[in-house]
Amino acid sequence: MKKKRDGYTFGLAFTGLTIFMLIYTFFYTSQFRIIQGPSGVWFQAMALSITAVLAGMLMELSRFWGLIIEFKTDADLLILQGVPAAILGVIPGPFWLQAGGNNFPFIFFADPVVTGISGVWLGMVLFRGLFNHKKVKEKEDVKGDLKGRTPKNV
Repeated sequence: MKKKRDGYTFGLAFTGLTIFMLIYTFFYTSQFRIIQGPSGVWFQAMALSITAVLAGMLMELSRFWGLIIEFKTDADLLILQGVPAAILGVIPGPFWLQAGGNNFPFIFFADPVVTGISGVWLGMVLFRGLFNHKKVKEKEDVKGDLKGRTPKNV
């Protein structure tokens, strides 16, 4: 039990450090404007979207660190929650401002906070919608469950 808990703690620490590095990289590129001009604004908006989606996927992965993960698509979840989150989280802010100017709801859609929150939610929905988490019993639990049963009863 101690070994499994240490692995889980290490996994959470690794995931937290990775998310911190993603966010710091976005901060650094947006603060020092690596690319200048209109293309730089688009680059910054796309970097925010990518950072948010990856952070959401990593956060969801960290919840199930060490468990068995199998690929199984949940189309309802991806459509009902993924499509709206993708529209708000992946489409960059400059697009919304070009489409509707400084009018409501376009300025809301272009807000970096809305993009970030929606991107994180999209990452979580993508991970939940594409992977099914299955917990497998440990050997001791299986032996205890089968104790006193014949193969016919199992």
